[in-house]
Amino acid sequence: HDFCIYYKISSTNQLTCRIETPIFPSLLVPLLSVLNESELYSTWIPSFKFPKFAVVKSEKLRQSGRCEQVIVVETEVQYPLGSRQLLLKAVACDDIDVHPEENNEQNDDCRRTNEPINGGATPGGGRILVRIQSLDDETESDRAELEGVEIPPTKRGYVRMDVKGGFIFEKCPHDHPMAQYSSAAGVEREVEELVLVTFSFAVDPKLSIIPKSFINFFLRVAMGHLWGMFLKVADEVREGKRPVHSEVIESKSGLLYGWIEERTRVMLSRVIPESSP
Repeated sequence: HDFCIYYKISSTNQLTCRIETPIFPSLLVPLLSVLNESELYSTWIPSFKFPKFAVVKSEKLRQSGRCEQVIVVETEVQYPLGSRQLLLKAVACDDIDVHPEENNEQNDDCRRTNEPINGGATPGGGRILVRIQSLDDETESDRAELEGVEIPPTKRGYVRMDVKGGFIFEKCPHDHPMAQYSSAAGVEREVEELVLVTFSFAVDPKLSIIPKSFINFFLRVAMGHLWGMFLKVADEVREGKRPVHSEVIESKSGLLYGWIEERTRVMLSRVIPESSP
């Protein structure tokens, strides 16, 4: 799979990153199952011994309905950087249908969160969105979000980071650079439309100085390898080589994954304008 990574670092050391890749529609449900089933992260997320970078814990704290969950993720990184903890809420929403009365309003939580970093997503619907945002159990609003959830304390030596971002799944414009590159590699766009997957996030690593060597490793090695593994595991799920994921997809077919397949067909039937140069 071809993908591209964009990133920038602000004056306050906030790291913003965007990854884009076109996939075939048949890969969307397997890809979302790899993303959604956080209990299975330990079966596929890669680790690095030097510099040290490893996800040591991923636990789902709450599942609400079809498309919302709260998870805690802990990572260990190379000394002298301290280990990091993420308390994340993920919410998926269907933004496929066009609602003219809402086109000029920015009151949709998922759309508002993703808009600054969506990389040119289709305006006015046509997307499936997954919003990801860290929670801080010290604030009143987040305590309300976490009502009924037992939050593990931050471990000694760990720092809890702030993250916001999400995924966008939309019909891939025919003139998107990555789609054109895929076409050169033999993808027949006339035969089957592609889905453009965009993952964007902004993170405050809680560091006064971010070593350039760590940035290079994180973005050029760790993120690239992690994203490649993410796509590879989705391929294996589609091919039936990950029976645990296959069982989960089957058990949730009526509630979630069957709905995704139906909505994806609607999304790909839309006619969208070519993207601007």
